[in-house]
Amino acid sequence: MNLNQRAFFASTIPLKISDAQIKKHMPDLRVRQLKDIRTSLYLRFNAERSGGTWWFYRYQDGKQHSYRIGTYPATQAKDVMALVSATTVNIAKGEVVSCNKFNTVDELITWHVKREFARGKSSRARLNNLKSMADKHLISIFHGQPLTTLDHDTFDNELVQPLFELGYSVSYVKALFSMVKTAFSMAKKLKQITSDPVRGIKFMDFFADNFSLTKAQVRGCRLNTDQLPDILLKTQQSPPAVRVLITMILAHGTRIGETRKAQWSNISFTQKTWRIPQTDTKNKSEMVYPLSPDMIELLRSYRDWQIALGYEGECVFPVSFKNDQPLYGSLASEWVKSVSGKAWSAHDLRKRARSIWQNIGVDYIVCELLLNHARDKLDQAYIHSHMELKKKEALEAYHLWLKSCCATCFEPVSIDR
Repeated sequence: MNLNQRAFFASTIPLKISDAQIKKHMPDLRVRQLKDIRTSLYLRFNAERSGGTWWFYRYQDGKQHSYRIGTYPATQAKDVMALVSATTVNIAKGEVVSCNKFNTVDELITWHVKREFARGKSSRARLNNLKSMADKHLISIFHGQPLTTLDHDTFDNELVQPLFELGYSVSYVKALFSMVKTAFSMAKKLKQITSDPVRGIKFMDFFADNFSLTKAQVRGCRLNTDQLPDILLKTQQSPPAVRVLITMILAHGTRIGETRKAQWSNISFTQKTWRIPQTDTKNKSEMVYPLSPDMIELLRSYRDWQIALGYEGECVFPVSFKNDQPLYGSLASEWVKSVSGKAWSAHDLRKRARSIWQNIGVDYIVCELLLNHARDKLDQAYIHSHMELKKKEALEAYHLWLKSCCATCFEPVSIDR
């Protein structure tokens, strides 16, 4: 009787390795590894039979040298020969041969976010935004996605088109795309991965040739003036911090990034002003807003509410009463969405404020000043001499207009809330 030795011993199967052959032999516990007949390449299966490790062997000076060049399924059979070629070149150059430290895209994204936090070179707001984008979108979208399989179609079908259908802006989707690109690029540079499959993919690849990214990002206002009474009422019914954030943006036309960073030390109830330092403004130009009597009453009551609940910190909008850091960008946007239902954004509030100023007769240059748009030196000299009083008059008239839409929109915050 002739016994089949392979029935009892783990074996090496010589063949032309392909993804089909891998799937055929992986479940067979008698097969320890596959050897490619074209070169000294082996795929050694793991104990769970869920994948394996690519090994490349080379004989030199009478000795056998082994090189771990990748894992399966992160590196597919159709891609592995390119790694073999690259490994051969690296060996000839005397360079260190390494393989991917990650198997999937979500693992790479997680590594990138952790690395950015560890470096500590970015602002807290940017780090929180990176983590938010990863946790809310990228990690779930690309969970289990092998590194080498990320291509143009995957980006389009899993990231770009679905998020557009959900109503996300072009600029936000572009930010997510850029984050993935940056993660791959940095991992390749630091030799955490052996190749960058997304290097040649550009965001504009997903649009028609005549598409203008600039025009798409500068979209019209999604908030009509006749919607404001309902919006002001809904805002007033929101939690105090959410209410005050949205009211300050709408009442002054400020950017959400400038507003969420507001500090109590920059708000003077005596001088009746709110100062935004140049470090917090988009154009790095300090901005001072006159505070109307209605706004002072609202802010005083809001501060009293914070103190009554045990918070005496510096931030007007802290992350929490136990964390005296300014509200980070993504959370501030979530607060706005809790009122808007994604129908409009904080930037739409700013645009609508500008439109109303014009309608009630505010001078053009005063409107530009209130928006803190960049100005030339001649404008700055004119504004400094003549416009501070005009700013105060404009905002007080505007706040009266807002009260005509909702009489209680500046009503003091109740300590009981």
